[in-house]
Formats: sequence, structure tokens, C-alpha cells
Amino acid sequence: MSGTPLPEGGSTPPADPLRDEVAQLHEAVKSQRDIGMAIGLLSARYACSTEQAWRTIVRVSQDSNTKVRAVARVLVSTHDGTASEADRETLARFVAHLPASGWPEGQPAGE
Repeated sequence: MSGTPLPEGGSTPPADPLRDEVAQLHEAVKSQRDIGMAIGLLSARYACSTEQAWRTIVRVSQDSNTKVRAVARVLVSTHDGTASEADRETLARFVAHLPASGWPEGQPAGE
């Protein structure tokens, strides 16, 4: 029989590192989805290319000292109306770094 031999004592290693890695991968996929959605929203809102939208997100991130994934999450949640009070406060910090026409407050979900 081939395969990896069991460690001394015959038990398998704990699965916690695998669970951690799976959780990190799930978070990465969610972040990438939010970033893609935010790029699309900025492109549509400001009639710009996806490259310009990406650069805008990066600039907002740098100027506000906020991670790119957090900028994207706040823009998406504001757009779809699921933004928390903390997200709205964070958005207020971003407004100075967005193009002059600003970012509209989203409608609450379901309306």
C-alpha cells in the first residue's frame, strides 16, 4: 500500500490547519468577488474603463489607509443597501477621494 506513512503513535495530524486554509480561501474568493463588483460599479457610475476604476479603488485605499478589499466591500454594500452604520461612516471618509460626483447611498435591500 502506498501513501504517506502515519506519524509515530498512529494518529493523523489535526485538521485545524486545513480548516484555517479553507476559511482563508473562502475569504479570498469573497474579497475578489467584492473587488470585481466594485470595479464594475465604479465603471458604470463614472463611465470609465475598468483600469481607471481599479486605479480609483487603489487610490482610495491608499489615501484613506484602508485595505482594497474593505474599500470594495463598503462600495458594494452601500450600493446594494446592506451597509451598516460603520460602513456608512467609512464611506464618508472615502468620498473626498472619489471623483467629484461622489457615491450615491444605496436603497435598502428589498425596496
